[in-house]
Amino acid sequence: MKVKTFWTMTVGDPEFDDDVNEFIKDKEVIQVITGDTILPYDELTHTLTVLYKAGE
Repeated sequence: MKVKTFWTMTVGDPEFDDDVNEFIKDKEVIQVITGDTILPYDELTHTLTVLYKAGE
């Protein structure tokens, strides 16, 4: 299995969605994990981690 993590600091970032969708379209996804972190000065970081089966 392999892991790929995406992150963004912008809420509603269309490039973030496009990047994730492009990556997973040909993968056998096992699990998706999301997380949000509030950094100093009220900055928000959103992460999405994809656990997927490695290709043969």
